[in-house]
Amino acid sequence: MDGLTILHLLPWLNYGGVEKYVIGLSAALRERGHRCIIVSSAGRLLPEAQAAGATHIPMRIDGWRGPGAARRLARIIDREEVDLLNAHNWTAGAVGCLAARLARIPYAFTVHGTRSALQRLFTYYWSRKVIVVSDASRDNLVNELHLPPSRVVTTCIGVDTDRFRPRPAAASLLHELALDPQAPKVVHVSRFSRGKAEVALRLIEAAPEVERQAPGFQAVIVGVGPLEGEVARCAEEANSALGRRAFVFVGPRGDVPELMSIADAVVGTATVALEAMACGKPVVAAGKAGLVGLVTAERLKLADATCFGDHEAPQPVTAGNLAAALGAVLADPGKRDELGEFGRRVALRSFSLRRAAERVEGIYRELLGTPRPPRQVAIFHLNQVGDLLFSMPALASLRAHFPEAEITSILRPNLVELMQANRSVDHLLVRGSGLPGEARLARELRRRRIDLAVAFSQSAPTVLQAIACGAATRIGFVDADLSFLLNRKVHLRGLPWPGKLARLAVCLGAGLPPDSYVGMLRIPPEPRERAQRLLERAGINGQERIAVIAPGASGRRRHKAWEGDRFAEVADYLRERWGVAIVIVGGRGDAREASRAAGSMSAPSANLAGETSTGELAAILERADLLVGVDSGPMHVAAAMGTPVVALFGPTDPRRTGPRGEGHEVVSAGLDCSPCARPCEARECMTAITVEQVIAAVDRILSRPS
Repeated sequence: MDGLTILHLLPWLNYGGVEKYVIGLSAALRERGHRCIIVSSAGRLLPEAQAAGATHIPMRIDGWRGPGAARRLARIIDREEVDLLNAHNWTAGAVGCLAARLARIPYAFTVHGTRSALQRLFTYYWSRKVIVVSDASRDNLVNELHLPPSRVVTTCIGVDTDRFRPRPAAASLLHELALDPQAPKVVHVSRFSRGKAEVALRLIEAAPEVERQAPGFQAVIVGVGPLEGEVARCAEEANSALGRRAFVFVGPRGDVPELMSIADAVVGTATVALEAMACGKPVVAAGKAGLVGLVTAERLKLADATCFGDHEAPQPVTAGNLAAALGAVLADPGKRDELGEFGRRVALRSFSLRRAAERVEGIYRELLGTPRPPRQVAIFHLNQVGDLLFSMPALASLRAHFPEAEITSILRPNLVELMQANRSVDHLLVRGSGLPGEARLARELRRRRIDLAVAFSQSAPTVLQAIACGAATRIGFVDADLSFLLNRKVHLRGLPWPGKLARLAVCLGAGLPPDSYVGMLRIPPEPRERAQRLLERAGINGQERIAVIAPGASGRRRHKAWEGDRFAEVADYLRERWGVAIVIVGGRGDAREASRAAGSMSAPSANLAGETSTGELAAILERADLLVGVDSGPMHVAAAMGTPVVALFGPTDPRRTGPRGEGHEVVSAGLDCSPCARPCEARECMTAITVEQVIAAVDRILSRPS
């Protein structure tokens, strides 16, 4: 997964500005590489949410369901590997805040509107940064609900400027709704709840005055809500009084862009106002808070600050005010065109979905990070060579994200030489063995006053060390041993692989690390010199070409093994066909496999298995023309040093743990059962790999122009 997995929580997906905001934001975040999940009780906008690429999970969160919903939501977070939860109304905030705490992931609360000061007494679920979509909402939180100004961040409502764009009037709609193509037309879209329905009712009340200024006008009223019956009834009464069909009540519609195409002016607030501007239509901004009026260049700042009359307004919505604002534009075609072009420019410049998503993504990154920039960071590394290399891109990303921090890497003694020259760390601490070694490490970490503990390792001692060092933030994987002791979890399971380790860095607000460790492994001069002496003692001079065989798959890696005599056949071919010296490498546990391969060869080889440090191994592999081996540490060290690899894969997945970089050859038997979750004793996926397959891969690499 390249980006974040974000869960948006709201009670339902019925027609409304909040719901449309969430759907549009989800679509834009998806384009930026993130995955969005919407949890709600569904509703009429569910098809739009699914069309936007969001995953919808149905769940009721209102009323008595709240406490139980939080526990169910925490299970969803774990199952769907969610990185951050964003709640979008007050009910959702209460449930979402508790669920995020249970799951130990970051939480964001977005406020869409204003509330009375009394609500402060009942709201415990503010997020570290509270998101608002207007200046009026921000001022309400700061001045009435007494949140610190630094805690409130403002974003914008985004509009899909491709879907909502200028277009010719839809002839099919004119016919369907029996509208006069020549009549001045007003479109009003809203949710008819108490407060918001007042705009539609005042528009209907303004009919005589609008008729006087724009004779023959027609108004299409679109929407749904508890007061839609009253709005429809008043519209019919106005039609009777006028003696003609001036008002057309159409209820809920999904073809809002087409409806706006027939308008000469749109009356709306919040998202509707911006959609109309994107369609190139003049807008009379009026919402539940009052009237802003005709949106012009002079009035744009006020309209934006008040969410186009939804959060605050300079005057009430009256029939007279609406009629005056509409009359100014309906009677003047030139003004209509001018304001339409102005609105489209503003929507493209300031209110696109892309702009909104960029801003919200930045807020999410801030919430993913620590409350204060850490001064001392402890990184607990995995114990295997390949896993250490997998973590290097994430480590580099954390270094870039925390440039002022001192980063200490904690690792096993055999890995020290691979990290001594790493530019992403300031200090190295070596883990000792047993309780005395762990106690010494704990004392040293405590002395350093660690602020942030990052557990790439999933072992219980690592989590206990993260607690012991006193770090305020302890982040690791949900499947780590003793993970309940972590206060930040990354909900991603499975064996270590680059994508999993990268997610940990992303979940701290860092940029997405590269997928490759190539170029990140630097070896100090001393291991290079020792490696050269080892090769010379084996009879290999500094000018001789070498090929490395890494047959080691001993112990718990036995399921990855390929037979030693087959490695010997490949080595003999390399010696005879390409004239290279053969070096066999591996750890101490690989000595038996290495000896078996060396003993089966016709030509002599330099068997250095168990004789090299990790730094010396890296220096030898840097010198080599290629490496032939199974999925193992030496394979990854070679790839990291820029040496091409012939990698034999069976039970493991090369898409996850294959060599990074260019120029490698992955060889497999292609069995349907490979890769597998539980390796079997038969290991047919490895035994079915032929010597001929491996030799062909060797030839492809060595035949390339140097």
